[in-house]
Amino acid sequence: MNEDHQTQRDLRRIDNFDDEIELIDILRVIWKWKYLILVGTIVCGLIAALISFNMRKIYSIDMILMPGILNVGERGDKVYIDSQQNIKDLIDSGIFNNDILNYLKEIKMGNIPKKLTFEVTIPLNSNMIKIKYDTDDIKQGMVIQSRLSQLLLEHYSNMVTYFKSEYDIKLKSLKSEIEYINATIQSKQRNVKNLEKRIDELNAEAKLIKKNTAGLIRDRNKLLSENTKERNVLPDLVYSNTIQQNLQLSNNYQNDINNYRQQKENELQDIEKAENDITRRLNEGKKIQNKKNYIQNLQILQPQSKNLIPIKPKPRLNILLALSAGFIFFIFLSFLLEYLSKHKNPKNDKL
Repeated sequence: MNEDHQTQRDLRRIDNFDDEIELIDILRVIWKWKYLILVGTIVCGLIAALISFNMRKIYSIDMILMPGILNVGERGDKVYIDSQQNIKDLIDSGIFNNDILNYLKEIKMGNIPKKLTFEVTIPLNSNMIKIKYDTDDIKQGMVIQSRLSQLLLEHYSNMVTYFKSEYDIKLKSLKSEIEYINATIQSKQRNVKNLEKRIDELNAEAKLIKKNTAGLIRDRNKLLSENTKERNVLPDLVYSNTIQQNLQLSNNYQNDINNYRQQKENELQDIEKAENDITRRLNEGKKIQNKKNYIQNLQILQPQSKNLIPIKPKPRLNILLALSAGFIFFIFLSFLLEYLSKHKNPKNDKL
């Protein structure tokens, strides 16, 4: 058993020795070809720097939009003029590209690109739409983004105008109804004044009749109280009939007054109802006006803005990548050259 354990320990020592030999060989090869690796890596970096600094500089022109609001529900939920995805698809389809290119030709804007490519993104959990256009001409890129925003606004302007006109029709109808109700109120107010005037006239006449009746009663009583041998029945009868007629006329006046007062009360109630109708329609008109005011075209949250730092090329990144790739390549090349040199001179293996 002890011999087996000793054998296993010896085998492990041999494996570790082989590993040490392989690592030393690798380092020896790298050290042997160090100048090739170093010079080759530096050359790759220089080439990358030369190419990067001579490449065409690309700048990014950014713009942020938000869909306009068509309506706001009772619970505060908003109805937008269009969805973010539809607006994105509209731009990606290139429906505005020809108009933009023709506009560039009209204003003679330098070298006109053959095609336009916009990068449209929708940030998570937001109502925004970010539009990016990459170009080597900052001035032209600003014009292109500005023209795109104008075309988008024009595209949705008809929809905005239509919905606003619908609300204008409702507001106009409410205004006509309110004017009609106001005319009705004025007519009823005139009726109330006429009724009040007639009631005052009847009250005045009733007072005169009451006063006349009281005089007649006094005269009759005076006549009846006289002690005469022969009583004249005719004057008594005349007084009684006149008094009776006056009382009947007074009752008629009072009935008329009560009827006029009831008519006046009815007119006042109708006026109150009409005024309530006007208040209700005015409140409805305010709601409609608020809904109309909510209607918006596309909102430009951030107009076209330029970044003076080019997004392409990125010299530092390119040089770093070239150095890394060159370093790996020349290490591989050094091992390849070492391998080829050993196979050309087999005696080196024996040494």
